[in-house]
Amino acid sequence: MKGIIFALAATQGLGVLAWQPNPAAAKSRLRAREPPPYPICSPATNPECIAGGKYLIPDLETSDENSKGDKALKTLLKVGTHRPPVSWEKEAAGQMPEPCYRRGVVQDGWKAADFIIYNVTYDSDCDVAPFVICWNKLSPKSVETIAQEIGRLPATIRQAASAYMVYGDKDEDNPAYDGFIGAYAEDGLILGRASGYFPVALVHEITHCVDSTLASPDAVHPRSGSAFSQSSAWKAAVDKDGFAITPHGANKSYTEDFGDVGRAVLLDAVFEGGLAAYAKGNTNLTQIDNQLNAFKSVAGEYYNGKAGGGKCSAQLKFPFPALLTIPKT
Repeated sequence: MKGIIFALAATQGLGVLAWQPNPAAAKSRLRAREPPPYPICSPATNPECIAGGKYLIPDLETSDENSKGDKALKTLLKVGTHRPPVSWEKEAAGQMPEPCYRRGVVQDGWKAADFIIYNVTYDSDCDVAPFVICWNKLSPKSVETIAQEIGRLPATIRQAASAYMVYGDKDEDNPAYDGFIGAYAEDGLILGRASGYFPVALVHEITHCVDSTLASPDAVHPRSGSAFSQSSAWKAAVDKDGFAITPHGANKSYTEDFGDVGRAVLLDAVFEGGLAAYAKGNTNLTQIDNQLNAFKSVAGEYYNGKAGGGKCSAQLKFPFPALLTIPKT
């Protein structure tokens, strides 16, 4: 694993995952740290750690931007046809999706006035309701670029979230914020720095949303419920394998391991010859069989695109967020 990782505590489907390829920048982040050497952790030192702290070697190269997995998904996941993002500036001045305000402004300390709110509708595969992008003016990526990256997610898993919040990338944009990209499944929200909007990061984060919605054992759709990754069935599958799929999953929790398995399951669905062909030469691939099978048993049809004929569903798509009139300061 090349990157430096940190995470926040999990709440339902919350997962925060980060890569900091620039060592100088990483040192400025209080919670950033280099992963410890293999074995990466143990339940004795971290109660949320995967049993034994072991992970698949060689690594599947599915985590960092421009890694083998990221390049494969950029090539194989075509962008859904969408209308140009529509700004709310005239129609709903002074309003903001409630989770964007609560998470991005109140929690993460960004200025409400720096956001422009957009609706994006994907005509080709998810025209039942628009998605909303809360785009910060300090973002180095345009809202159109962000919409394209979101559109790479298959509609069958894209529907597990309804809102995306895009921040600026520079530390000085907001010194109070030291995160990268994360997901709040209970809000149907993915948020983070513009640089976090690339395929394998988005697949990991949308998988956290899937965990507590489409894969949840008790969710009342289209709302979220408890996370499958916290179920005895998932933990038993991971423990039976004895190996997490990545160093990140091994170091963090069953939930973070679930997010990384989502990448592998998607590659298995879209890569010619499946995961075995993608991971050619990895003689240890069978060490994660139980996790792959358990994941596919609850969410496989969403990752292979067969659910709903490859389109999102009005019954399953996470609801459009409630609007909030931005309080005057």
